[in-house]
Amino acid sequence: MSNETNHAFGVNFYTGSKATLLNCIREGVKQPYSFVVTPNVDHLAQLQENPALREAYAKARLRLCDSRILQPLLQRLGVHVEEVIPGSDLTMDLLEWADRDRLRVVLIGATEQECIKLRALYPGITLYHHNPPMGFINRPDEVQQALQFIRDNPSELVLYAVGAPRQEILASSIESHERTGMGFCIGASISFATGSIKRAPVWMQNCKLEWLHRMCSEPKETLKKTF
Repeated sequence: MSNETNHAFGVNFYTGSKATLLNCIREGVKQPYSFVVTPNVDHLAQLQENPALREAYAKARLRLCDSRILQPLLQRLGVHVEEVIPGSDLTMDLLEWADRDRLRVVLIGATEQECIKLRALYPGITLYHHNPPMGFINRPDEVQQALQFIRDNPSELVLYAVGAPRQEILASSIESHERTGMGFCIGASISFATGSIKRAPVWMQNCKLEWLHRMCSEPKETLKKTF
């Protein structure tokens, strides 16, 4: 897959299709641990200021273009992303696959109510849930507790849903020899999957206006990420 990546903004992007990616994931979950990040414009800005996030990105197996706003910028720089792969869409694909094939999933983050909904929606998944407290990334004992939970619960998938840069730093702290499976930094995707947060209509997504929908529904959070 090395011929399907390209470099811009200090990031080596995956440029292949989602179908190819899903095939890679099906094989990757059987191998020593690796993880995937989903850069958007906000993440690229954070990378300039956060050495720990840069280190996490460097360790990631794949870096997917998550943003329809970012894609045309990459095109102008000669990085031809075949398909934007939003983390929320990928998460739905992973959950449906895990449910169908009765896979094990470790979920870091999300509320207990969201986990109840998740178990009802995807009864075939064996779900292991740990929700670290707010500010955990600055508390070594809480970080270690989360990491130990991941090590102690073998699974095909690890979903990190604690927001950037926390999820990327956490994902990069598990070493490949410590377990098998693949990790995915998914932000608020569980909230979308369970209906806690409503995604933009498809026409807004296709018109690259998902940010506007999120600004209207979550103005403070979206403004913070955008500006």
